[in-house]
Amino acid sequence: MKKILSTVAALGLVAGMATAAQALEFSVSGYYFVEGAHLSSGDGNGVVTTVEDSGLSGLTDGVTTDKEVGNDDYYMHEFVIRPVMKVNDKVVMKAKVYLATDKFGDDATGSAFGNDGDSINFHHLFMEYTSPIGMLRVGRTSAGLWQGDFLSSDANANRIMYFPNFLPKPLGACVFIQKSAENDSAAGNSSVDEDSDLYEASAWYKTKDLVAALAYDYYDFNQTTTADSSRHRIKGYYNQNFSNIYAEMEFSYDWGTIDSDTVGVADQDVDTFALMADVGMTISKLDVGMLFFYASGDDDNTDTDRESAMGYVYTTGLGEQFQPYQILTGRHTGMLSTDVVNSNNNMEMAGVMSLGVHADFAVTDKINLHTAVAYAQADVDEFNGVDIDEEYGWEIDLGASYKLMDNLTYSVDFGYLMAGDFFKGYDIVANATTDAEDVYVLNHRLSMEF
Repeated sequence: MKKILSTVAALGLVAGMATAAQALEFSVSGYYFVEGAHLSSGDGNGVVTTVEDSGLSGLTDGVTTDKEVGNDDYYMHEFVIRPVMKVNDKVVMKAKVYLATDKFGDDATGSAFGNDGDSINFHHLFMEYTSPIGMLRVGRTSAGLWQGDFLSSDANANRIMYFPNFLPKPLGACVFIQKSAENDSAAGNSSVDEDSDLYEASAWYKTKDLVAALAYDYYDFNQTTTADSSRHRIKGYYNQNFSNIYAEMEFSYDWGTIDSDTVGVADQDVDTFALMADVGMTISKLDVGMLFFYASGDDDNTDTDRESAMGYVYTTGLGEQFQPYQILTGRHTGMLSTDVVNSNNNMEMAGVMSLGVHADFAVTDKINLHTAVAYAQADVDEFNGVDIDEEYGWEIDLGASYKLMDNLTYSVDFGYLMAGDFFKGYDIVANATTDAEDVYVLNHRLSMEF
């Protein structure tokens, strides 16, 4: 009798689990790419200057005494899946998982990617609960800037987010708290406030052809051993299509104070601004546009004013999601954006002002051609009282892509930067005479989406 009851119980358990599994809806999307890159006159870390007067000391930022700088070649690949598990009509689990992100042939010490290639990385992992008064999102979510690619990075953060549903469509809103550091829970710190939190309130108007959004951020970073930071941010986004004309704009203004906890060290005032605007039109198979972007620089990092947007606020430069140009904002060059390598410290501090034109032409349903021409310069003309040349240079990009299948594309891109005189003088060393090598980048990619 016991065997019969045990068998019935086991069958009931299996049936119950099967019924629960049938209630779940599971789907997966993602991408994989393998890419080869060739960088001229460099080591994969931005523009490399050569020193004509050798024997000098104190040179930084990749400056070398070798007048013949070698090239850099490597392959890399990245595999990302985005699983979605719908538990029921109210609860959904979502994630973004990196299964691979590294260069081929890395040794045990890792590469510019760190050790991500050695383990699976659950980059995002959060739950969404739809209640009668709105949606609640809890967990490790995306923490890029906001709506568009400008200033956005592939970051994550622990957040509790609330999206109310009582606003009339097409209005939307969100409020959240982000816990950047919870140091109160550390041993012996129960009475010490060392939390670092971000609070945000945002609202938007979204239709098929128009997105207009505005948000306010408040950063409350309390670190008793270093400094307490109280910073504010106003950011806005606009994207609209008028028939065959489109316009996109994004800005961010930050201000606040960093109160030093060290005796004799002055407090610092933060005041930075960044802006991007892209306007274009589509004529049959041709898409042409003009792109402008700006990030404030700081001409004196020895004073108490913190005016560099990339140097003090956006530590990944213009954001790894923002890559309109192969070199100035490219993933391999380490100039204005952080991706494969970090953005250049001096360019971050000097800021940027850039204007360029871009065009895409769909030759067929499978073949697309791309080109862009851009000029960029620093936002400041001196560093710590020393005059510098602002010119980063002119860049020309050419590219082509061929769709092998609906979800499989092969692309080739070439970029050439006529390096400006900024790179000859960004290492302020007495009696140093440097020269900046022009840079070109050639990369090809096979990418698959599913």
